[in-house]
Amino acid sequence: MTHDDAAMMSRLRRLWERADPPPEHLADRVLFALELEDLDTEFELLRLTERGDALAGARGPSSDATSVTFSGPTLTVMLTVSVTGDRRRVDGWIAPATRSRVHVHTTDGGYETDADANGRFVLQDVPGGMLSLAFYPLPDADGTPTPFRTPTVEI
Repeated sequence: MTHDDAAMMSRLRRLWERADPPPEHLADRVLFALELEDLDTEFELLRLTERGDALAGARGPSSDATSVTFSGPTLTVMLTVSVTGDRRRVDGWIAPATRSRVHVHTTDGGYETDADANGRFVLQDVPGGMLSLAFYPLPDADGTPTPFRTPTVEI
């Protein structure tokens, strides 16, 4: 690359940085995604297939609710996220229903809960921000279940 080429590339870079800067907090999001545990476990990765706007009829006067759906070849996970201040309540359903251990990864750390025999689980008092879920079907689940994981979403 010649000196003129380098100067042109530098001008082009400055132009793109002004016209289309990287999203705010991009580096934080990438680092969050890389911190997910169990990177050596083989997961069925779900895709974000639908994200709804605020839902009508949400409980409470200061609540907004959003639906998020993840899908994979063998199952679907639907979340309803209710917002109150800076905290969230996440109601989730796995279809087909699968009893699972649910690992929750947020910007404040991680914790676990269980999905019942109907595939239902609830996450109380979740901080706003990035969220990723990993599901480990329990031993009494049918067949030889594969764990599955959602991509990271902001709630």
